Amino acid sequence: MAALWTNFQLALAAWDRILKILNLENDLPVVEAKKTFHTDSLMSFRCVSFSYPNGNEVLHHITFELGRGKTYAFVGPTGGGKTTTASLLSRLYDATSGFVLLGGRDIRSYTPEERAKKIGFILQEPFLFSGTVRENILYGNEELSNCENCELSEILHNSGLEMLIQRFDKGLDTQVDLSGGDISLGQKQLIAFMRAVLRKPELLILDEATANIDTVTEQMLDEILLKLPSTTTKVIIAHRLNTIANADEIYFVNSGKVIHAGSLDEAVEMLMHGKMVS
Repeated sequence: MAALWTNFQLALAAWDRILKILNLENDLPVVEAKKTFHTDSLMSFRCVSFSYPNGNEVLHHITFELGRGKTYAFVGPTGGGKTTTASLLSRLYDATSGFVLLGGRDIRSYTPEERAKKIGFILQEPFLFSGTVRENILYGNEELSNCENCELSEILHNSGLEMLIQRFDKGLDTQVDLSGGDISLGQKQLIAFMRAVLRKPELLILDEATANIDTVTEQMLDEILLKLPSTTTKVIIAHRLNTIANADEIYFVNSGKVIHAGSLDEAVEMLMHGKMVS
């Protein structure tokens, strides 16, 4: 009885913490789109600034545009603001001031479901769910959620993802625990990669998404990305030069600024002349 009473007290304390989470209100509400801007760009930053609560301003009055179907690379030192910029692109955060436009509309006017269909975000350390590889890669994908195995296999083959499934011992039926502890970090990234690619988003953000993947597999992922619709815009955040070599445009992010650097050769020339150092 004493042991049961102790466990009961622990359960009550845990339930109090769970209730606090369940009662949290969304701090990213959907707002009405007051105006739609005519633009050929997929994404636009207009004088955007951002600061964390009770912190200094991280990004200062940033303005740039991302065209449809192009590949962009965001490079810069650690802590320069690359991941924060990517988080604003996907509305994981809201800008402190300025506007982020998606398809000419305020990104805040899209519901989370609409935004998830349009934007794919692959993190360096992706979050997985307890279940199988199949359940993880189809999570939230309404179009494919009811696919039979044979139909899904054909879709994976046509998307170039079939070879990635073979990296898992039991293929689609490989079990994944809540933290993904029974598979490698590289395999976690492959699952997140497949989950995002199968959605065929309009904007795909890769935040150091191949940091724990070998060079051969990385080349395979590049070939898979080429099979995405030609209108898909890709944003790559990386440190390795070979990862950004094929980018159409490169932006240098440092000290709260986003500087357009052009092609890889132009970016290297700017670095050599110290034009990117604030």
